[in-house]
Amino acid sequence: MKTLTNLALIALLLTSTSVFATAAPHEHQHDNANPQQQAQTYVCPMHPEVTGNKGDTCPKCGMDLEPKATEVKTAEGTMHNAHEHH
Repeated sequence: MKTLTNLALIALLLTSTSVFATAAPHEHQHDNANPQQQAQTYVCPMHPEVTGNKGDTCPKCGMDLEPKATEVKTAEGTMHNAHEHH
């Protein structure tokens, strides 16, 4: 009888936790979800030493700052500009 009670309690525990685990789906965003978007640096095309945020202008020439091309190391160890693959 004690074994039957223990099995019933284990079965109840397993079914109740699985119901709660799937009952409330939620959305969340990790701080590292999109590192490229977080760390996007904008630079002046004419003055690369001038950096800023999206929408800023260069104080030297007044040009809009553009996203800085990020470099990615390939498996061979060479560098190339990051781009989207089709």
